[in-house]
Amino acid sequence: MQQLRRAAKVYLAVVTAGASAALIAAVVAMVDDRQHLQVLLVLAPMFVLSLHLKSRMTQQVDLSANVPILIAAYLIGGWSVACLVGVSAVVLDRRKSISRVLFNNAQWVLMGLAGGLVYDAMGGESMQTLPDKGFSPELLPPIVVSIAAVIAVNAGLMSGILALQEQIRPSTIWRSMVLSSVGPYFAYGLLGLLMAVLWSIGEGFAAALVLLPLLVARRAWNQYAEQREAYESTIRALVQAVETKDHYTRGHSERVSRASVLIARILDMRDDRVEALRYAGVLHDVGKLGVPTRVLQKTGPLSDMEFAAIKRHPRNGTEMVRGIAFLEEAYNGIMHHHERLDGRGYPLGLSGNDIPEFARIIAVADAFDSMTSTRSYRGARDVSEALSELEKCAGTQFDATMVQALFSALERDPWTTVAPAERRQLDIELGSPTFDHDDPTANLPTEPDAQVAAEAAASEALNERTLHRRDVLGRGGWS
Repeated sequence: MQQLRRAAKVYLAVVTAGASAALIAAVVAMVDDRQHLQVLLVLAPMFVLSLHLKSRMTQQVDLSANVPILIAAYLIGGWSVACLVGVSAVVLDRRKSISRVLFNNAQWVLMGLAGGLVYDAMGGESMQTLPDKGFSPELLPPIVVSIAAVIAVNAGLMSGILALQEQIRPSTIWRSMVLSSVGPYFAYGLLGLLMAVLWSIGEGFAAALVLLPLLVARRAWNQYAEQREAYESTIRALVQAVETKDHYTRGHSERVSRASVLIARILDMRDDRVEALRYAGVLHDVGKLGVPTRVLQKTGPLSDMEFAAIKRHPRNGTEMVRGIAFLEEAYNGIMHHHERLDGRGYPLGLSGNDIPEFARIIAVADAFDSMTSTRSYRGARDVSEALSELEKCAGTQFDATMVQALFSALERDPWTTVAPAERRQLDIELGSPTFDHDDPTANLPTEPDAQVAAEAAASEALNERTLHRRDVLGRGGWS
């Protein structure tokens, strides 16, 4: 987390203070009721171990047994045990940012507090009484509602810090977090219930058996994560290869990706689509690997044939990454990011809303970064100047909604242009100016000669049929 904004600091202070008060109350309760000390001494090490063994499922999600252990803690020992088990996470917390350490551990404490208090308020009894009373269906409503309270506290605390620090809309956070968390949390709740039942039968040793299937799942997710990392390494290698050929786009792909994500956040896009868009932004120019280097680095105007070669890069890029399964919707952004709203773009001349949303976003981000980056033939334009140019082209070349979203995004996250010193260094390395086809103010060939146009149309029609056939044949499952 970057340096905290003032509002986020106040929020963090309130959350930390609330968790601290809960911990003090929990310690007092444990002193008065020492029979739950054994529960704490068994579950706290299990909680710490599960944190150590957690597996990265995606960039936003970790897979671990912490939640079922936290739920089992209040089902067995009440809210005080759950709070103290939750704070034990600090033992292995190696985050560099003290703000992250404070927030995440306070969150565990408050989740345990909420679940335990709701369970007690609804008449839930300690699972340690099961051998005497047996399991009653009347325990299910308190368990279900307490798990819902844990979910609500987790989502509420996260939405608060992300809204104040990252400036993400609460509606986006709640939709993405709650919808994606309800199923896993209730599944975890069942595991927590199972741990509590096994505890009543064989104390902590039997309860620990519940961790075994989670360790197996961890191994499976690790293999998935390794495969995904291999894909991402391939993507990074492709982008690096492109930037080696086209010197003046160093860092361009990453910046386009960042600007695209900023726009998507303003549009309240789902997290899974934002992730796909991020990849599309990084890979949007990967098709330049198929364009001759002399064309990419040519000084002065492009000939019709050379511009036809440039126009093939979106299709080339789509072909190159089509085998990467998790990209999915990113293909549309890569293929169509040079289409124009007025239908004068390429490769297919789509217009209006026929242009996929990803492509309309990337088109704006691409042009914006081109104008605000240093090129050999000019310095970086001011952000205000670039935005003014985008506004002039809104409705003809660019989607006005996407342009306005970029305006709004940059009000919250200022954009830094490429430093003039970098331009001078590149001038020393490369010497002469190059042509920049991403700059909307550049003089692009608009009417290639008849032969070039005919050849391009025939090639595009053939490729479109091939792509369509592959799409149809590939829809049977995840390859």
